[in-house]
Amino acid sequence: MQQANLAAGQTRGPKAITRVLDLLALLAGKQDGMSLAELSAAMTVPKSTFIDTLRGLTDMHYLSCQEGRYRLGPSAYHFASRIVRHWSAPEIIRAQVKQLAAETRESVGFAIADWDIGQAIYIEASNSPQPVRYAMQAGLRAPLYASAAGRLLMAYAGPEQVEDYLARAHLRQLTGNTRTDPGAIRAALVEIREQGYCASFGEMLSDTAALAVPVMGPDGDLLGALMLAAPLDRMKQNFERLLNATLDAGRHASAGS
Repeated sequence: MQQANLAAGQTRGPKAITRVLDLLALLAGKQDGMSLAELSAAMTVPKSTFIDTLRGLTDMHYLSCQEGRYRLGPSAYHFASRIVRHWSAPEIIRAQVKQLAAETRESVGFAIADWDIGQAIYIEASNSPQPVRYAMQAGLRAPLYASAAGRLLMAYAGPEQVEDYLARAHLRQLTGNTRTDPGAIRAALVEIREQGYCASFGEMLSDTAALAVPVMGPDGDLLGALMLAAPLDRMKQNFERLLNATLDAGRHASAGS
């Protein structure tokens, strides 16, 4: 009966479905749970219209309520585990590479780190249809220290792995903008973690710029770097649009986003 009331009452329709999903996402980050008043304020929904939704989800075990605080219930965790079991990184990442390239009309790739040779290796690629472009293909390699994808991969790696790489890497000056000082590279890695992306302007190729964002797996581990590259002038003219599109694609490619 409660499930029927939930479907027929205030929670009916796309807006209500979105509200339920937003509620579950909110509680997923609240280990101590939230009270009705806190949930109402956070989601800007009156308590009087929200209480039936909470009761219905509790009856279906998507939520639990103890001492007036709501938390995710067992049904929510079972549902999440089914999603994670069927989550396919290669398929989702490949789709996002193609979609981002189609949306921006720039070259896009997905790279992983090969720490033994100190390079980022692209395992997915889609080329820009524009005459002047960055030539992208699967199998392409780039130095970790000098490329946007490479520094992104370094930024999300363990400190010991990064220090081992810097100690043995030959940090050559590829262009006038290449960072070769280990201290400057370390500072850049901190900045990348703080802002959630890496932007590179003419550091590996003097006439090319690139953006890279992390793609995360179900356990929060880094799967690789999603990278968009464009001629330097075109990147500067469209930086905000290209950055936002790349960040969105990285979020969509990541598990649990």
